[in-house]
Amino acid sequence: LYYDPHAHTSSNHWIELHQSGHPAGFVPLLVMDVWEHAYMVDWGSGGRVDYVETFLRNVDWSKVEANLREGQRLVPV
Repeated sequence: LYYDPHAHTSSNHWIELHQSGHPAGFVPLLVMDVWEHAYMVDWGSGGRVDYVETFLRNVDWSKVEANLREGQRLVPV
């Protein structure tokens, strides 16, 4: 989940590689890896739903909010 300081909106993006593909100028608010390597060891090949539910139960929403507030303070160039 990213915040776009130009449009003052948030949006989800699928990123294939951790190091590239991020939208330029956007602020990451919440990052979640849902490729198979992230959950298969603990949850098995069909464990994506349980993995996502567990992830969301454990999100530090105050940190996500802090990321959003920081992004909202940015002045787009």
